[in-house]
Amino acid sequence: MTKVNYSQLTLCLLMVALVGLAATDAMAQQVQFSKIDTLGTSFLTWLKGNPITIFFTVALIVTGLLAAFNRISWMWVLMICVGAFFAFGATNIVTQLKAVFT
Repeated sequence: MTKVNYSQLTLCLLMVALVGLAATDAMAQQVQFSKIDTLGTSFLTWLKGNPITIFFTVALIVTGLLAAFNRISWMWVLMICVGAFFAFGATNIVTQLKAVFT
């Protein structure tokens, strides 16, 4: 049977209350997305150009052929298609998430 140490319990409750009071100032601040938004947009614009188009074209051809000859599961082809959806739709997804969280 363990004995309750009331001094440690009181200290722990005091620390939780202190952190809770200190966090209210931090939670009241507005998040600024402007700098990271500019960086992310320029990176995605570059990435959605040739590199990602070439990658997904080759990936779909290779996985499609391998699945057609029963060397891999068709699930791989489906996951490549889902990845392409997320890669090319990333701008819209981020815009929708920003609207939810701001």
